Amino acid sequence: MIENTPVNPNSWVGKIACQYVHSNLRLDTTQVKTSVNSYVYALFERGSAQIKFDNHVITAKEGDFLIFPPHIHPVPISVSPDYEAICLIVSSSFIYDSPVVRNVCQTATFSLLSDSDPIIPLPEDFRQNIRETFQMMMRHIKNTHQHTLEALQSLFGLLLADVLAVIDTLSDRNTVNPHSYHHFIEFNKLLRKNFREHHEITFYADQLNISPRYLSMVCKQISHVTVATYINRHLMLEACWLLKTTDYSIQTISEILHFADQASFSKFFKRLRGCNPLQYRRGNEA
Repeated sequence: MIENTPVNPNSWVGKIACQYVHSNLRLDTTQVKTSVNSYVYALFERGSAQIKFDNHVITAKEGDFLIFPPHIHPVPISVSPDYEAICLIVSSSFIYDSPVVRNVCQTATFSLLSDSDPIIPLPEDFRQNIRETFQMMMRHIKNTHQHTLEALQSLFGLLLADVLAVIDTLSDRNTVNPHSYHHFIEFNKLLRKNFREHHEITFYADQLNISPRYLSMVCKQISHVTVATYINRHLMLEACWLLKTTDYSIQTISEILHFADQASFSKFFKRLRGCNPLQYRRGNEA
């Protein structure tokens, strides 16, 4: 007879935190043990802020929603006196505990991030939905009970579903042939499973039985991001995670990610990150 291992009702502690921040109260990342390997979500309620994001500065204002992936966390430079936001920090381990949440999270994150910034302007109805979800998360975190883990997982999934709905609403889906949109969704599914081994657009086009040119056109039309950018982002986030959370050598990581050799991996990493893998691991980013 197989017995089910009971789920620790407090297994969420140190993996997720939700809080208000304002001009006199900055984000407290210590509530999540592995904040360097966490996603940060922010809903700007009032005012504005200049934030350093991945070696450049972005400006967020009232009504904006931001997603910062692991290892590319926000660094506030300046905020207006009336600045107020709600921030959610979610560790990767919390996300990976649920395969469904993990897949939705990856889709939402990579659909949202653009080449220039992680900001999406929210229509008022979606803004209210996300605000209410954040507030419910804060209540469950404050008033814990034996089902807190399940409640937080459900609320986080709801948040991601709303984010995807916003992306879908603001995208060009309605002007895209449904067949093309299907290929775009299937490409994202294939990418999540195969990005470590396959870095070429031809592989994904062949799997979908379409031409590389057509896949490029569909991806650019729907997401405004190239296929190469999608692949590179997955590789970069995975590389950053391996460098920060494992003791694997640079050579081993290059092999895990199927680069031709360590030199090719280092060149790729420096081109996208601005420093070599060893500098990043030691915290000596340019």
